[in-house]
Amino acid sequence: MAKVHVIPHTHWDREWYFTQQDSDVLATYNFTKVIETLESQSSYSCYHLDGQSAIVEDYLKVMPHMRERMAKLVSDKRLFIGPWYTQTDTFNVAGESIIRNLKYGMHVAEQLGHSMTVGYLPDTFGHNAQMPTLFKGCGIDNIIFWRGIDYEQQVERSNFFWQSPGGDDIIAYNLVHGYGAAKNIVAEPAHLDNKIFPMVEKIKALAGLDEVLIPSGGDQVNIDPNLPDTLAKATERSSAGDTYVISSMEDYVDYLRHNSSDFDTYRGEFKIPRYTRIHKTIGSVRYDIKKLNFDIEQFLLKKLELVMAIAKAHGITVHTELVDIAWKKIIECHAHDSMGGCNSDATNADIMHRLKQAEEICHGLYNLIVKDIASQVCDESEVMVFNNRIKPYSGIVDIVVFSTFADITLEQSGQTVVTELVKRDTLDGGKVIEVTKDGEKEVPVPPYYRFELKAKLNAIPALGYQTLQVCEASTMSIANIDTSTQIENDRLSLGLDNGELTLTDKQTGRTITNLIQFENQADDGDSYDFSPLEGDTPLYSQPLSLLGSQRGELMQQMTLQSRILVPHDLEDRRQGDANSEIVFKLTFTLHHGERNLQVDIDTINHVKDHRVRVLINSDIITASSISTLPFATIERPVAPVLFDAEENWRDRYRECPVDIETTEGAVAITNGSANQSKTQQNKALIINGRGIKEYQILKNAHNSQHDKIALTLFKAVGYLGKDDLLWRPGRASGINNTVVYTPDAQLQQSMRFSFAIAMTETASHQTIRELETDYLNQPFCYQSQRLNSFENRLERFQVRFDAKPMAKQFSLLKIEEELELSSVSHSFYDDKALVVRLFNPTDQAITLDMSQFDSFADIAIVNYREQLLAGAEPVVAPNNTIDLRVICAVATTSDKENC
Repeated sequence: MAKVHVIPHTHWDREWYFTQQDSDVLATYNFTKVIETLESQSSYSCYHLDGQSAIVEDYLKVMPHMRERMAKLVSDKRLFIGPWYTQTDTFNVAGESIIRNLKYGMHVAEQLGHSMTVGYLPDTFGHNAQMPTLFKGCGIDNIIFWRGIDYEQQVERSNFFWQSPGGDDIIAYNLVHGYGAAKNIVAEPAHLDNKIFPMVEKIKALAGLDEVLIPSGGDQVNIDPNLPDTLAKATERSSAGDTYVISSMEDYVDYLRHNSSDFDTYRGEFKIPRYTRIHKTIGSVRYDIKKLNFDIEQFLLKKLELVMAIAKAHGITVHTELVDIAWKKIIECHAHDSMGGCNSDATNADIMHRLKQAEEICHGLYNLIVKDIASQVCDESEVMVFNNRIKPYSGIVDIVVFSTFADITLEQSGQTVVTELVKRDTLDGGKVIEVTKDGEKEVPVPPYYRFELKAKLNAIPALGYQTLQVCEASTMSIANIDTSTQIENDRLSLGLDNGELTLTDKQTGRTITNLIQFENQADDGDSYDFSPLEGDTPLYSQPLSLLGSQRGELMQQMTLQSRILVPHDLEDRRQGDANSEIVFKLTFTLHHGERNLQVDIDTINHVKDHRVRVLINSDIITASSISTLPFATIERPVAPVLFDAEENWRDRYRECPVDIETTEGAVAITNGSANQSKTQQNKALIINGRGIKEYQILKNAHNSQHDKIALTLFKAVGYLGKDDLLWRPGRASGINNTVVYTPDAQLQQSMRFSFAIAMTETASHQTIRELETDYLNQPFCYQSQRLNSFENRLERFQVRFDAKPMAKQFSLLKIEEELELSSVSHSFYDDKALVVRLFNPTDQAITLDMSQFDSFADIAIVNYREQLLAGAEPVVAPNNTIDLRVICAVATTSDKENC
């Protein structure tokens, strides 16, 4: 005899093969019926709106008069909403985005009365290993999920403890038959006997408990008013004596808490396509969406929120409502289908539009904030350099300057700054309109210059800024343009010989030959999955050719070209007709003092039905790959046993369990394990990317005795779903009873791909994060000037700023410990407060010296929700975080180091 908790719900895809507007129309009917049914039937104890709050906001925008009725049901815990804003993809968005998703989702739900305290992810395509830490940080100690589990390799029971690399444990419950197990349940004996009861028996066997859970719902389904009667009849008919009751996920998780003493513990991710598809290659679908989302995430975290914090520290008014709108707009795009890109073209167009709206809000708000700060700090033509790191920055900075002087120099406090001219453009000053007593008069403006400079700066204050003066000079140091086939800095040398690149570490003597090639392969898949065309073999790029070089003391750059002759589409592939050409422009950049070789690849795609990867050679043979997760790394086997040993994988898996993996941003290989000490490793290769999510380690790859890292640049396909793929047999994913064409997913457009390559001794988490910071956390600049009002979009508009005392240089906060900054953001609940999130990439716990915060008016240790953690010690576990809510004592001109 068992108690069966039946969970009535709807799984509400906010968008998919239909648009959000379609969803809104349907929700007005379905959600209204949910409210009416719960109000009229006391026996219908509760209902779940899919664990996300965005759909509730959508509904109430259309039906605002229903707010009080909905809020009453939410407060009474009869209608469950939250904790998510949208049900996130857990691999293709930043960890910060996952946290903000929960934070916004719970905030919206609590404003209506209650946020569900269950980490519900019923349909996400796999789950990253750090989810327990992300949930625990928001006060959630559990997860209910479906995809990615294997009961033979990972756990034996459907209920267990899941432990993250950050050391956090949560209760996990797997939906054995998915979120639609008891969809459309009816009291007919045949339905109960042949479907419901056998499913419940399997669930009972895997749970090993006296109480089990089965969901009753499905995609966009409406509430079933007959469910109470149906469950009463199921109880009567159950030969096992089971009792079927309407229940909530919160109640069932509470039962698990009290019966978890013998639960096993699992450590790792859930990404095995054992019972369900998890679309292992969706990381390369609609690269344009993923890249734009990455760029906006980075702008928010590395630029906008920093200048917001500096402004708030000085009492400058910041309209944080705008940044909330921007975050919500991108989080709307983070649902598993949305960020996956496995949607109709109309839906993907909506996603791109929302992302672009968010981008415009971010750039506009940034423009006004830095203009406000500069109006307090700068004299005319002075340049502010902002440092988004928690330690002072010394190194090369990119600076754009406008001046009437043909040659300029930069000075800091009267000292000349070492600069190098990269580019100088002469701009037409145009004409301005002056209104005179005789009417409007056109007055010509003299021409002026736009400079792109490299500047070598020292000790830019941590999480702060310093000011530089623009002065006339008699001459300038110039990065020379030539046809050299070699560039170098003090650490690395890159040379082109006979069409091949060789990268050399000048300090260790390590050399990687044939550094980069391109691979092209037919893609007979769809918007969910890459799938090879049977009989097709990869094509490889021709030798590289030189386009030009630019070499100076601070920066050296070499530009190359690569080509591949390929068939135009699948039909040409079958005919073996290589009638099209893909051309790549590659720009390699080395800065003085840096360990990273920066790589930018530009191409215009005219070819269809194909996948393009860049193959990065190494001098390493490895058995595993290392990639980043939120605040951690994960080590995965190369060509894992589950793939190699299973020639008949179709009998066991729902899709090919190929070792194509996803990264939050970085990929590394080493000749030792990531868990080994530094003395056990002496050679590693680390790649940090900008929005490139998918990789594979290739052994004995094309013309190489060492392993290669294959980064998928993009895949181009023209269908939402297709039947019987080589790597995914059976029905089409998504809509399987009609063909949905997606010509936009062929990505016939120009694209840029960027990443950095570093040769190191180890691939420790700390080393990877240091290189990531060097690559992504670049200082940025703003010049107070009147010559050009179009460098920033809102520059030409007049805004009256209140005067605030501000110094020529300033540091919000400097951290001495070996921690990394995840974000510094505004508080949801206190307009004067900031929330600083730090994480520990080392392998030892770190105690944070709280005296570093003595200059703040107040400080508290909080969780991701800004809830006070009473009695918490300032100790940061490896792969984990600490959140600090600080109140700034408004800075003055004398506060040069801290607010």
